[in-house]
Amino acid sequence: MATKKTKEPKIKIEEEVIKELDSRDKEIEDLIKTKDDLENKLKNALSDYQNFKRRIETEKENNADVLNNLLLRDFINMSDNLYLYIKHIEKTIKDENILMGINMIYEESLNVIKAQGVTLSSVKEGDTFSPLLHEVVGTVAGEDENKIREVVRVGYEKDGKVIRPARVIVEKKEN
Repeated sequence: MATKKTKEPKIKIEEEVIKELDSRDKEIEDLIKTKDDLENKLKNALSDYQNFKRRIETEKENNADVLNNLLLRDFINMSDNLYLYIKHIEKTIKDENILMGINMIYEESLNVIKAQGVTLSSVKEGDTFSPLLHEVVGTVAGEDENKIREVVRVGYEKDGKVIRPARVIVEKKEN
């Protein structure tokens, strides 16, 4: 009987140790799962942050381009007004120095525009009208259909794209 008593407590202790080990194994598995989940969340957060950072940089560049284009548009309009003023006063002002000075200012304004990568569109009288490059502001009767009779306002291009179409008067055939 004494052997039975010694076996029973030994088996009971072994069962308790096995239960304790199983419990700890479960805790370790749970901790590993939690660690893996946290690692994945951290990787996702880092990825989201990098994407956010790239998106902000792209938006900054786009906003800078938009602001630059708005300023460029205003500068182009100012240059056009200066050109129209020159054409208007050429006939009335007799002092060549004044005309030369105003022309120098106009040329400088064109240089500033060109420095931004903008070019004047090469539209001239006799060219064929294209709705992608020109804006019709008037028509006159003539022998040719869709030929440019007069360039009212020059157009501008940047990076191969029309940023402002040339305003033109176009011939329409007489019936």
